[in-house]
Amino acid sequence: MKSRMSRCAALMGTVLSLSSYAQVCQEISLYKNGESGKMETAGMTFPEAPEWSANWGEMEALTPPYIRWSGMKDKAGDWTGALSLDKLPATVQGGNLSLKVRVTQKAKFGVWLAGNFGNSGVSFYNLEPNRTYSLTAPVESLLGQGKARVEKVGVGLFDVPAHQYTTMFVDDIAFSCGISDGGNADAPNAEYAYPFSDISPEKSARVPKFMESKVSETTAEYSAEDRSKLRNLTNVMFVLSEEEHHQIENFVHKENLTAQESRKGWFRSMFFVERNRLKDSSIANPKALFYEAEIFAAGMDNRAMPLLLGNVDYAYRVCADTACETSQLKNSRVLLAGLPSENVGGSRLKLFYDPYFVSTNRKTLPKVEIWSGNQWKILEPKSEMELEFESAGLQKIRLKLTEGGLTVNQNIFVEVK
Repeated sequence: MKSRMSRCAALMGTVLSLSSYAQVCQEISLYKNGESGKMETAGMTFPEAPEWSANWGEMEALTPPYIRWSGMKDKAGDWTGALSLDKLPATVQGGNLSLKVRVTQKAKFGVWLAGNFGNSGVSFYNLEPNRTYSLTAPVESLLGQGKARVEKVGVGLFDVPAHQYTTMFVDDIAFSCGISDGGNADAPNAEYAYPFSDISPEKSARVPKFMESKVSETTAEYSAEDRSKLRNLTNVMFVLSEEEHHQIENFVHKENLTAQESRKGWFRSMFFVERNRLKDSSIANPKALFYEAEIFAAGMDNRAMPLLLGNVDYAYRVCADTACETSQLKNSRVLLAGLPSENVGGSRLKLFYDPYFVSTNRKTLPKVEIWSGNQWKILEPKSEMELEFESAGLQKIRLKLTEGGLTVNQNIFVEVK
């Protein structure tokens, strides 16, 4: 695995064109429309943690969702915290830090930046209650001249009276001039040209996409003699045992899995198919596709991944008598999706439907629908879709796959970090 990842590091530069690394001043939106992040618990003095997608209705220029803090303390003091946002770290030089703020009590509001330079100076603003402010803090007034790598945005209310219940809303945080430069940056949101493939799905040949050399096929289960006998009994190129067939079926339709089980399930199911081939190179090598997708995902910090698809006709053996001394073949088909990593490195995941990562003996690509935003959305071949997770931990991705009269509903589970 380590060797594959090291090779990936060299390859990614030639494969991906990351415009976010171009030294061009651009606006970087850090928080808008309910994007998630986290507030560092160390040093936080707000009485409560923030709500990341609050909706208290429209309040002048403040449109939900937005970040909300509420609370009260027994003693007067400062409420401060540092926000780790998905587009950070980012390199900034000049320009402004802008944001919208609203409070329910008269307050002294402050904003600052943090990074390997420590904490910047603080820009203070005196806010009247129940009024939305669009604030602009010049970056040079916070950090001075020159470039700086910003890792967090600090916000605070200062000199808050004791026993005063106060609510603060923050939205539309942005840099007017910056360069998103990785680290915890949400790679799927950086603009780059993913190298989609124009390939016939049933063609087994694949030129390595993110690896230096080809991956060998799984060792075949059948001898040349057994292959010849089975080819006289069926038109399909794969013959599985009944137990293998049931294991595939159970995986595809299982409602609850761990993230690790979900990841291994695609690999294991396609392993059953591939090793029971009656002819070599009948489908694109699923083991190679998995490893290449794994390499790409690792190179993108598990924030962007190709969707792995399997769509293969096969037969499986069942007993033809009570003693199971003879068997007969039944036709079936595996249609399933998978991801190369059980972990997602952030609140958002970008999925790519690249025909390269489809292992099939059929000429038509499956239709892929993903449940997102309370509706089914089609992920077209040679396109991408961004999914957003509301919280960390085990999360479910619902998919619907359709091809050749077969529709499969499948759940993929991931661990959001």
